[in-house]
Amino acid sequence: MFVKRDDKIHPVISGNKWRKLKYAFALPPHQEMALNSQAGFRSDLNTQLPSSVVSFGGGFSNHLHALGYLCHQLNVPFHAIIRGDYTKHPSPMIQDLVKWGAQVHYVNKKTYQQRDEPTYLASLRTQFPDALIIPEGGSQMAALKGVQEVVNEIDIPFDRIIAPVASGATLAGLTSALSPHQHAIGIGVLKGEGYLEGLVEKFLEPGLAFNLAHTSTPTHTSALSACSKSQFSINHDFHCGGYGKIPPYLKAFCENFNQTMPFEIEGVYSGKMFWALKHLLANFASTNLSTNACEKGAFKKGQTLIIVHTGGIQGARKNKIP
Repeated sequence: MFVKRDDKIHPVISGNKWRKLKYAFALPPHQEMALNSQAGFRSDLNTQLPSSVVSFGGGFSNHLHALGYLCHQLNVPFHAIIRGDYTKHPSPMIQDLVKWGAQVHYVNKKTYQQRDEPTYLASLRTQFPDALIIPEGGSQMAALKGVQEVVNEIDIPFDRIIAPVASGATLAGLTSALSPHQHAIGIGVLKGEGYLEGLVEKFLEPGLAFNLAHTSTPTHTSALSACSKSQFSINHDFHCGGYGKIPPYLKAFCENFNQTMPFEIEGVYSGKMFWALKHLLANFASTNLSTNACEKGAFKKGQTLIIVHTGGIQGARKNKIP
């Protein structure tokens, strides 16, 4: 087993949040090098940045946090539409957004549920002309190209790649970059059997998926999509009660993990993935599992597993970052 340490990409814009944002902004290579070297950004870019950015998330959203910092560094106005009213008790993430100059807009649950509806999006385009509107979690087609680079950077042969699943783009990006013999296993972090599969499949529809192994432009062959859809599965047994739910047993597991391992996890995403992995490996050791590649948690003796640490540690903070 190997852990792909995407949490080490950057101290603020870490993990799959950077992967899903980098092509949305189309940053030139020297800017990406600046990010990776932690040397900061320059504002005199020879590229067309959006006039402003609008996106959505909860009060502890890793996506909004990463996006807010990126917009701050690029001097792009950012509007964060946040589910719930945190006026009296802003989370550390919201405190950071305000510090970085973001405009925070609190909306109720009913309004937030409209975040993907054409009528609501049209009203946002009227309110914020020429703004780049990025979906919740950064899950858009441009995200797949960035996530595929996770697979391209792995320099050892592997059979299974494992990642947490919430909005679907990360698992879709990983899946669409796999070789035919490889399989992606998603660990659902929310209640959504069928729903999460639908989110992933939406990104793998014919004519939409990117395959960086062959081209940097969209491919229009249904064969790729058909293959990709058979190369992922989602295990729904470890959401621990729903999104953001961290029961005592999971909290204890994460705390023990963080005390004994050389890197940290949190309870919303990475903690549930490693909790699931522990149990899937225990089940593999004690039972004769099927070798069907699409069966959830199907490991085979001698296989190499890649576990993707998608970052998100900031969501567990009690105090805002320096």
